[in-house]
Parts: sequence; structure tokens; C-alpha cells
Amino acid sequence: MIGEYPEKSWSFSKDKLLSKCPRAYYYSKFLIWGGWEKTAPERSKMAYRLSKLTTIEQFLGSLIHDYIANNITALKTPDLKMALKNIGYEFNKAVYYSKKYQKEWEKNPKSIVMFYSIYYKNRNIFENEFGKKIKEKTKILLQNYYNSKTLKDIQNGIKIMEIDKENNFSSFFIDDYKIYSIIDFMYKKGSEVIIVDWKTGKKSKDDDFQLKLYALYAYKNYTINLEKITLINEYLLEGISEEKKYNKDDILKVEEHIKSRIKILESYLKDKKRNIPKDERFFQAKPSKYNCKWCNFKAICPEYKENFINKN
Repeated sequence: MIGEYPEKSWSFSKDKLLSKCPRAYYYSKFLIWGGWEKTAPERSKMAYRLSKLTTIEQFLGSLIHDYIANNITALKTPDLKMALKNIGYEFNKAVYYSKKYQKEWEKNPKSIVMFYSIYYKNRNIFENEFGKKIKEKTKILLQNYYNSKTLKDIQNGIKIMEIDKENNFSSFFIDDYKIYSIIDFMYKKGSEVIIVDWKTGKKSKDDDFQLKLYALYAYKNYTINLEKITLINEYLLEGISEEKKYNKDDILKVEEHIKSRIKILESYLKDKKRNIPKDERFFQAKPSKYNCKWCNFKAICPEYKENFINKN
């Protein structure tokens, strides 16, 4: 049963959004709540719809992740031609529906993919050989998956512990907050536990923290000796695999960091126990070219102005 207010939870992506723009966080966490109901206020319905927008890159990443998860669990022989055909079909179908069925999406935003670029018309994805570029990128991502160290391990025999498939939303608790830490793939190889994050984009300064968060998840949920855990970022765009190990002090620092961030989150609540937010005005907007350019919620944000995007 869905509660009157959102669950008390924390994730790295939500925390980044709160730091970037508290108003966008309010829209994505609180204003959308109940927006799927026919009786919801129109602004909540709108916020809920906007929260479902996705970028071309995000959608392609999700298709690649789904393909990898299915490929691993089915133990299928890699078939580049068939994979490109299937992923291309799903991608083209999403573009078609996003372009042709906006009214239907507005009625049921969960049932249809809506691309940010099509909704906000911020770039033309139907010219400059955009489709060809997406196909070439998809080919590179798949080929580097086929050549990855992780796939070689799988083919040599491993024990799957967890795989992100069908929205598992893996989590653990810190105090009374659910901490989401969605692991792409975790497996056992001999006495070693290996956690893999498939990266379909460029390297980020956040990647190291995310790996530590996965290690904390494994430590909390499986009580695994951290010395036995190897964490791997598989950068599929570049074909690079990077391994990391962390000690207990590293991981406990992550837990303390999360606790400190939860305190900041709670400063925006008028009822911490029930997770009831303060008024919208307390969630200060931080309008700028960087913050607004790809914000899902600019259609309903009174602080947004087009010149944030257009100015040099």
C-alpha cells in the first residue's frame, strides 16, 4: 500500500540532486507524490509526468544494461548482429512513440517512453545522421562488453549472487532510512566476491564513491569480509576495466557521510518521522545554465528562464 508521503530513503542520485537544486529535488521527491492518481492536483500530475522524461543517453544505457543482464542469466553466446537488431528495434520504437503519442503519454506516462529532447525540443534527433551515431555507439558498447574481463570470468564459471534485472532496487538501512544501492552485478569467484558496475558513459569523479557504496551494501547485507570484495568499473565506451579494493575504515567513512547528508535532507522536513516536507519555498531553486539545461521540471519551475540556456 502506497503511503500518504514518500518512504524515508536516501540514494546517491537523490543526494546529488538535492545539492544541485533543492527545488528540483522537491519536485522529484514530494510534488510528484500521488501524481499518478486521477484525483491528484494538476501540478502534481504534471510533476509526475515530467519525472518520467528520459534522455537518449539514459535510455540507451538502460537498453544495454538490460541486454547484459539477460545475456548473463541466459548464458547466451554473444551475437553482435542480433543484439544490434533487438536494441535498435527497441530504440526506434521508443523514438516513434515519443514523437507520435505525447497525448497518450500525458495520460499514462509509465506506459510510453518520452524523450527529453522531443518533449522540450532542445535538439533535433532526426538529422545529422543521429541514428547512425547511436548505432555506432551501441556497437562499441556491446563489443567492449564481449571483450570485458567480467564476461571472461562468467564464461570460465562463477556463482551469481545478484544481478540488476526487473528493477530489484537493492537496498540496506542506516538508522530508519532505506539506502538504495542498486548493484549491476555481483558474483563469487572462488573465495572472492566481485561487484561490477557497467558504465555506458564517460568516467566521472563520482565513480569511486559509488563503488564504496556498493561495498557498504555488501558489507551490511552479506557480512562479507571487505578484504574479499573486489569492485570493478567496466567502462564500456572506452573498453577499460578498473578494479578497486577498500578497507573497513573507507567504508565506515561512507556510512558517516551518508548520515551527515541525511541530516541535511532532514533540515527540509517539518516532520522527520513521517517524512513530511516543509513548504516548497524552503527548497530554494538554483537556476543557472548548468542546472537548468537538462532539468526535467523546468516546465513547472517559476524560477526557470530561457535565457539561462541561451546565454553564452
